[in-house]
Amino acid sequence: MEKDTGSILRQQPLGEHGLIITWCTEQHGIVRTAARLARKPGSELSGQVDLFHECELLYRPAAQGDLHTLASVNLLSPRLALRSQLSRLRLASYMARLLLATVEPGAQDAAWHKLISGALDYVAQSEPRRAILLHFEKRLAELHGLYTPDQLPHHTLLRHFQHLPAGRSELLQSLDAAM
Repeated sequence: MEKDTGSILRQQPLGEHGLIITWCTEQHGIVRTAARLARKPGSELSGQVDLFHECELLYRPAAQGDLHTLASVNLLSPRLALRSQLSRLRLASYMARLLLATVEPGAQDAAWHKLISGALDYVAQSEPRRAILLHFEKRLAELHGLYTPDQLPHHTLLRHFQHLPAGRSELLQSLDAAM
């Protein structure tokens, strides 16, 4: 069994009652776990595993492949404030998708978790602004070793990774309109 702390960045249905949960963890980087009964009413995981929750997780590593079995979670922070405002939720979602698009599963560097966890905590406590996304992109480019001051971090990431999540322009427009 592996024990770690992580933020939930993506959830996908798995059968009638299960979920595939993608985490960014402190020790193991991007980790995918199967929670077979997470959506079943009365399940011990019900209410514990939701998008952007920070949890301690215990999982059984897969014998082959990258889909591990989630054994238990201990909810540390639900980050409920992210759900209080659509612009907060959109900003948090874009940052999570951007991290997942640029970080390989199994990249065991605590810096990835520190970046996304800190960003989600900050967005939960602050008014969503363009500057938050631009700073996140800069830190992401720096952690990848791609940042140069003479180029916009978003362009650098796009040039290196070829494809980034859709919706950035619309997100920036909505953040600017909210000011």
